[in-house]
Amino acid sequence: MVKEVPYTPLFALVKIVDIGFVTCYFFIFGIVAAKLFDHAYGVFDEKDYKNKSIFRLLLSILLHLFGLAIVAYILRNLVAAIPYPFEGLGGFEHHRLRELHGGEIIGVILLIFQKNLLAKINYFIKEVFGIEKGAVAH
Repeated sequence: MVKEVPYTPLFALVKIVDIGFVTCYFFIFGIVAAKLFDHAYGVFDEKDYKNKSIFRLLLSILLHLFGLAIVAYILRNLVAAIPYPFEGLGGFEHHRLRELHGGEIIGVILLIFQKNLLAKINYFIKEVFGIEKGAVAH
């Protein structure tokens, strides 16, 4: 059974600060991971895919996203393991913070800060749907 903690102003303040910390951690780790992915994949070049099937490009995008999902999972667990300096203050328990489990910030950061993946997606959209650059921001 979960212990009920009174929602006091101190509890609320400690929780808000923790949400801020977690968001900053997700942002920082997400940018680092996105840049590492970009470094690993290199620069996207349309010429490399001109003679390859759309299915192969789609498979490349899906595998890239698969890798991102695994990295996002690892990063969420890493952030959750970082000790919170105000643990217990006002009855607050860091591990119960819902924002630790979502990691939406990491997902967004991992996607929007990868030039290679966005270029692949733009090329795919252009080839399949005929929509020119700008379909996905980069």
